[in-house]
Amino acid sequence: MDTEFQRKILIVDAESAARPFCDYFAQIGYSAFTAETIADARRFLLREKADAVISELRLPDGEAGDLFQESSAPVIVFSEEASDEAVIRALALGAADYIFKPCSPPVMAARLERRLCLRSRSFTGHGITLNVAMRTALYDGKPLKLTSSEFNILCFLMAHAGQFFTADTIYERVWKMPSMQTSVVRFHISNLKRTIFSVTGKNLILSGFGTGYAFASEN
Repeated sequence: MDTEFQRKILIVDAESAARPFCDYFAQIGYSAFTAETIADARRFLLREKADAVISELRLPDGEAGDLFQESSAPVIVFSEEASDEAVIRALALGAADYIFKPCSPPVMAARLERRLCLRSRSFTGHGITLNVAMRTALYDGKPLKLTSSEFNILCFLMAHAGQFFTADTIYERVWKMPSMQTSVVRFHISNLKRTIFSVTGKNLILSGFGTGYAFASEN
């Protein structure tokens, strides 16, 4: 699976106990990251779009509740505090779930999957909807027939709509390796342009001299 489109999980815990969970999630296909403080978590969320956050209730510089309003991703509290008051307060503040320690990585993954199934990652623009989890592409509800590479390129461009990327950059971000075959990107983008235009009647993949390619912004 292309790591650009893997689900990203941030685990916030000051203890080394977070590492087994991070390792387990990586093994089952997630991009898993860790932070030890609220400040570290904030910095991560400013530069990355996480699909979910798993956080200890209390951290050296604050509480998980400090993240509820700062992350568009669901925040699952993971704590040894099992009092009714702690659970009710966390849920009232906006926690997506409250899980008691100890909890095995497989059980945590099952609970997380349930949450993520309710909000599968998708991108929309100009009538096109991409569902990353299901790998479907629709235009006004009708299927767009794309190859796997075309789907991945369109995902990347729609995730950064309005921004231009050179063929080298697209290759490195989508294929996750140094670019040596920009003709491959140009070939797929040419086919992608034709497919989208044939269905929508719109030129939604923009080309800029010296700047590369972009998916048209709706702004």
